Amino acid sequence: MSGVIEYPDDPLWTFPAGDPYVRRAEFGDAGLVTYVISDASAIVTVIDVTWTG
Repeated sequence: MSGVIEYPDDPLWTFPAGDPYVRRAEFGDAGLVTYVISDASAIVTVIDVTWTG
């Protein structure tokens, strides 16, 4: 998440999830984090973490 916080909608590290404010990012070998970006309050809120391992 430290990389996501600087630029939460970076198309090189994250991908969309159907809603323009919801993004996903991979981590580790088998992890996926889904989060919501609030531009108005400059907050990134994690809503789901999936780890298959």
